[in-house]
Amino acid sequence: MIKRSVHRIDCMRRKLIPALANARLVVASAIVAGGAALATTPVKPDAAVFAPPAAIKLDGVPNIPQALAADIAPYGEFFPTRFVAWHPTEQDMLILRRAGNTAQLFLQADPLGKAVQLTKSKEPVRNAMYEPKRGEYILFSRDVGGDEATQLYRLDPKTLEEKQITPAGELHSAGPWNSAQDKLIITSRALDRNGKREQASVEVFAVSPLQPEARFKLATLPGAGWTVLRWFDRENRLLLSQRESATKSLLWSLDLATGIRALIGDGTSNQDSSSDRWLYRKKFDADFGKLSRVDVRTGERQWVTKDIAHDVDTWSVARSNKRVAALINVNGGTQLRLYDDELNVLAVPALPPGLITEASWHRNGRDLALTIESADSPGELFSVDVDSATVTRWTQHAAVAGTKRPFSEAELINWTSFDGLNISGFLHRPNSKEFPGKRPVIISIHGGPEGQSRPGFRGRNNFFVNERGYALIYPNVRGSIGFGQKFLEADNLKKREDSVRDIGALLDWIKTQPDLDSSRVAVMGGSYGGYMVLATSVFYGDRLAAAYNAVGISHFVSFLENTETYRRDLRRSEYGDERDPDMRKFLDTISPLTRAEKIKVPLMVVHGKNDPRVPYTEAEQIVRKVRGNGGAVWYLLAEDEGHGFAKKANADFQFAVMTAFYDRYLQKRSK
Repeated sequence: MIKRSVHRIDCMRRKLIPALANARLVVASAIVAGGAALATTPVKPDAAVFAPPAAIKLDGVPNIPQALAADIAPYGEFFPTRFVAWHPTEQDMLILRRAGNTAQLFLQADPLGKAVQLTKSKEPVRNAMYEPKRGEYILFSRDVGGDEATQLYRLDPKTLEEKQITPAGELHSAGPWNSAQDKLIITSRALDRNGKREQASVEVFAVSPLQPEARFKLATLPGAGWTVLRWFDRENRLLLSQRESATKSLLWSLDLATGIRALIGDGTSNQDSSSDRWLYRKKFDADFGKLSRVDVRTGERQWVTKDIAHDVDTWSVARSNKRVAALINVNGGTQLRLYDDELNVLAVPALPPGLITEASWHRNGRDLALTIESADSPGELFSVDVDSATVTRWTQHAAVAGTKRPFSEAELINWTSFDGLNISGFLHRPNSKEFPGKRPVIISIHGGPEGQSRPGFRGRNNFFVNERGYALIYPNVRGSIGFGQKFLEADNLKKREDSVRDIGALLDWIKTQPDLDSSRVAVMGGSYGGYMVLATSVFYGDRLAAAYNAVGISHFVSFLENTETYRRDLRRSEYGDERDPDMRKFLDTISPLTRAEKIKVPLMVVHGKNDPRVPYTEAEQIVRKVRGNGGAVWYLLAEDEGHGFAKKANADFQFAVMTAFYDRYLQKRSK
């Protein structure tokens, strides 16, 4: 049971979930880029002009009025809060929340109490965990300038002194602790900045955070898709997950004495457990991801969610009593399912409405922490006492002055694509009384491509609906997660452009809607969504008013050749292997850069110069090509960001530029 008590900083203490390449993709409106070889547009020292942060370079972007920035500002003053970890013995939470310009680590000592800031850095904290015995120190992860070269740090909760415990120049993630709870697994991946290599590998170390210089190498694993899940068999073996593609993962045991790996079966897992019965997810009936339990000693399996016709997003297992909390993906929303150790269904009390993005058990096996966001909330923390069926609220965001509330709720929509496949998405409509008549539309395409648009908080994009009267549509084209394996694989390899045709079918659907203006439609997207924006501009440019591409792929071959080595094989399984002559020719043919002469729609391009996933050169080459063909391009590059904008000042300025871009090309376009 949660007890209200105030704790001092020096009583703090708990688990780190690595923030690696699978970190959540940033929504397009928050993504920006950096590092320009192109000329920059000077900004006049005028009090009426919104000056860009020092790290942002502009090319072809007009001056942005300070008055516009002031109008937008309230919509950037939200403080999304995310649960990170329970204290192992107390009822404290570690949480992530923005402090000034970046997300930092806080201690939430009691429900609705004042959170105490623990880290103060110009760079954002990605994740954190307590030392698992008594919470005597905290481990957290951080990179620099969005480069994703994640380092791990030990934080003294009494003095707030930080110490880096991993060597620079490598990408690190934290894994499970040993049974004595004095050492944990840390994996390391080499980076191309230190010498490009054709084959990736993962090095596995046992590390004491109190003596990190004495790290002991346990294994080198070929390939990049490895995650260490736990020690077992008296710490003579490791349980490993190997991700080969978006739809295929394998479970292995590794004998540390011999180095021999033994295959357990297919599926994925994400939980450290003190039991030899391991929960994992696999495809069942050739489609949806089901939750199963496997005995790692005998291989015996038992289904948990066999009868649920939806994908399992994630799950958590209580260490003390092995209770299970599973989040089920239902049409983009979430359902919480609870089970006891024998997999009997437990009652779930009534929860606040919204999208559950995290669920994590306290060690007591009774309290379950939840992060819930909604159209009106950027993320709030709750806990469920499963024994008493009570729900406790831990955080409460105050309303932000200057924003119109409530924000528009997501409406589930469906349309039929060119081949008869049903495609769905979420529509946010502006207030028809305040904005009568046919409204302009922005289509926001998610990245991944194995991502999913879900009915959560829209952040600054609420400005478009509330203040400009734009309708927002978030489509889930084929290739999105959450709709089964067949749907997920429906855009793979040479079926790539079928997902672009899904957007064409959406444009047809918009034309049938009495309140939407099909002559004023813009597309925006980040990462793979940026590719979709460029490809849609090639296919359907005559039906678009504007296009916004953030950190997007412009040519698949150059992307695959220049993305970080540790990411390349997984991307090849999705897009194709550029080393194969036939596939290379196909990838060149479908790349927007190859067909840039067809891009006539006004284009805005943003990127982060330190992006390890989609190099910023993808932005520069499409900017040059479109401009060379006489196209209008606004280009914004952030030299201290990577695959998305983590710094508020940069995100504020980027959004102001995007708003001015839409004001010019979308809002005022006539039929």
